[in-house]
Order: sequence, then structure tokens, then C-alpha cells
Amino acid sequence: MDERSHSRRALLSRGVGALVALGGLSGCVEEVGEQFPPNRKWPTSEYAPTLPVTKRSDVLESGIEAFEGRELEDEAGFEDALVEYGLDVEAVEREHGALTVEYVTSGPDDGGILHEIGPIAGAYAALIGTDYEAEFLEVTILDGSSSVGAAEAETSWALEYNRGAYTATEYGELVAGTIESQRYPTAVGTTSEN
Repeated sequence: MDERSHSRRALLSRGVGALVALGGLSGCVEEVGEQFPPNRKWPTSEYAPTLPVTKRSDVLESGIEAFEGRELEDEAGFEDALVEYGLDVEAVEREHGALTVEYVTSGPDDGGILHEIGPIAGAYAALIGTDYEAEFLEVTILDGSSSVGAAEAETSWALEYNRGAYTATEYGELVAGTIESQRYPTAVGTTSEN
């Protein structure tokens, strides 16, 4: 027997063995799909928002622009403006050259943190626009009585926004970039625009 016939025989026996194995597995594969009901919709369809979706930049911009043209002269005016806007402000104080604000978040059900940080940044820009002096704004986000996050606004950002060097969106994105939250993502709650 020559070497060629030996290799042909080995190849044929392997091929037949592979076909038998494939035939045996085909029945197993067929049964797997039968135990689950057919999928009639996209698995994530219940999580898909209605369109159009509100963009993060739009939320920040509208909150900041809500205070455009306002003249806030001191901490009391700043706090009153935020309360008037609908935020649950716990405290506004000046500490070591910085303005601090603590507020209770309404949580993700009312649109998320950006719906609250935008107006705070806008009120701070209005306050800085009346020559109020502070090194920066420090925001503490509360859930009940415990702190769940923080954010900051640099005074230089507010000055550049007031000067027109930054748009409301650019200023808002700088402030949003400082948000640290232990519970709530900085995503925008999805809403449909009619």
C-alpha cells in the first residue's frame, strides 16, 4: 500500500466521522429554538424614548438663559431667585471666598440633575454680572438630608459667559463637566417635544 492511498483512507474516514457528528448535532440545535417563544418586538423597545429626545445641551441652555438679564446682588437674592425657579434650596452661604449652595434634588423622575444645575449656573452668572465677588460656586446636591453629589462653577466661566465669549451651551457644558453624583446619572430625562 502506498502512502497516498493511506492518506485518502484517513481523510475519508475523518470526513464520514464529521458528517455523522454533524448529523447528530443538527437535532440538538433544532430543539434549542423551540423552547422559547418567538420574539415579536425589539428587546429594548420599552426603553426607547419617544422622539424627538431633549438634548443635554438644550436643558442646560434653557436653565442658564432663564436668568439672563436678571440682577442678583447678594446671597439672599441668589437664593430667592432659585426658590422662585422651583428649586428646593437648603442653604446659600459664603465660605472662604466661595459661594456655596445646598439644594434637595427632585431626582430623575423630574428630568435629572441637569434640569437643576443649569438654573443654578445661570443664577450664578447673573450674580457675578452685578460685580459680586466670589472665587467659585460650590453646589452640594442633597437627597433628603444626605449629600449625593456636587458640582462647581468657576467665576471665570461666568465672567466669560456674561462677556459673550461663551454661549449658554458652552458655559453649561463646563459646569456639567464638574458634576459628581453618587445616585443620579447626568443624563437628561427623556421627554417628547410636541
